[in-house]
Amino acid sequence: MRSTWLILPLITLLVWPKSAAAQNPTVADPAVKTPLAANAAIQYWQAFAQMQSLDKDQLSLLEQWQTVSADDPAVQKLLTAGQSSLLYLQRGSRLPQCDWGLEYGDGIGMLLPHLAKARDLARLAALHGRVEFERGNRSALSDDAKAIMMLARHVGRDPTMICVLVRYGIEGAAVDLVAPHVGEIKVPAAEVAKMFESLPPAAEVLSTIDVEKKYFCVWIVKKLREEEQRQPGAGLKLWRNFLDGSEIPEDLRKIASVPDAIDLVEKLLPVYDDLARYVALPREKFEADYPAFKEKTKAANALAGVVLPAVDQLLAKERRHQVRMAMLIAAIAVAQGGPDKLKDSKDPFGDGPFAYRPLDRGFELQSKLIFEGQPVTLKAGQAGKK
Repeated sequence: MRSTWLILPLITLLVWPKSAAAQNPTVADPAVKTPLAANAAIQYWQAFAQMQSLDKDQLSLLEQWQTVSADDPAVQKLLTAGQSSLLYLQRGSRLPQCDWGLEYGDGIGMLLPHLAKARDLARLAALHGRVEFERGNRSALSDDAKAIMMLARHVGRDPTMICVLVRYGIEGAAVDLVAPHVGEIKVPAAEVAKMFESLPPAAEVLSTIDVEKKYFCVWIVKKLREEEQRQPGAGLKLWRNFLDGSEIPEDLRKIASVPDAIDLVEKLLPVYDDLARYVALPREKFEADYPAFKEKTKAANALAGVVLPAVDQLLAKERRHQVRMAMLIAAIAVAQGGPDKLKDSKDPFGDGPFAYRPLDRGFELQSKLIFEGQPVTLKAGQAGKK
């Protein structure tokens, strides 16, 4: 018996490696790149992992990347600590495909841990590009701006409203990084425009509405039924958890049965289709017609004011972002060929080119688009030579 117990481990050692390898064709071969290697998210997550050691003071510096002193020892320490993250950012930005592995089946519980990390990584790259440019390393600014833009498109590939908004914020960092230095850009503006056009597509507000409908309203109905079937009363408890918050109307709190709750949610499903039609309207038509539709919908269904997305606010941010991107391209053209080059560009929300105003340092472009009561503007060329 004792000899049997001694022999069995030896047989296992001899047989297991060979049989395991035969049954597991995904054993890594360093010389072979699997399809997973083409997923930029893997590189970005390695970048995020290296940033876990950043403290709150360093994160505060990232928020102020445009204004902090390049000579601040804390900034130097931050950039030194972030070198590995920037390396993986560059690697990820060279890959066209990105899948964050989001589980849409989790509905309103879907986690999006990459968004805040991507925002901080973009800020780190913007700080690095700005500091390196001030040191004379002009190529760093270009490399970091391109990587930030690609990261933004990768973040924005998922059609959720929060992903779209974070994408706009990250691309905005690239605009803010490049705009002061447009006078130093040697690549022709037409080629820069082509580079932007060649970026991977990303979701916009319109493409998120059907996703919100399916993975919010439809998901809620499904979950309420599942919970009530699992245990009577559990569905109503889940409904009340959904409505946790001081801003919830009293009419919704008084709902006493799962069928009534489901009926209220299902009545919102056609509203999402209406939302999509309004969002697709030209801006002037949307602004004229949407407010009345919004008030009518909220009056007809108390749940609408709680769960329907604020597409008017989202569209305002989307349009501002579109204008700023167009302004950056126009600013590069102006820096290279003078204000007359504005004739070759068009304000997306005006009837002609952007307005031009010279400044003591650089110049300012202004759009006809109004955002939060003010025309959208972009100052450019402030870092040019005196």
